[in-house]
Amino acid sequence: MSKLAILIKTRTQPGQRAAGYQLFEKHLAPRAAQNQGQAAAAFCLDETDPDTFYLFELYASREAFEQAGQQPWFWDYMKEAGPLLAGQPEVSLAQPAWVKGLPQ
Repeated sequence: MSKLAILIKTRTQPGQRAAGYQLFEKHLAPRAAQNQGQAAAAFCLDETDPDTFYLFELYASREAFEQAGQQPWFWDYMKEAGPLLAGQPEVSLAQPAWVKGLPQ
């Protein structure tokens, strides 16, 4: 099984990025910390756009990613985050060829 990287670019309504981060801390960060199938996760703030953030996740496999997306807490997050967003997030899936600092 190949690892799977998820890159998500999200733009919030003006001034709502901090609220988006609070929801990430509430719903996603605790699950990421406990998820054995997720090797890495990072919430990143865009340096030039105060309403944009990026989420990077690295999963052990596509199955681990799909399993995380089916959990009720993920949909709780999406329900709360929806009103903060300025459109649909841009989601990219990729197979990492090399990763520093994590087991290959």
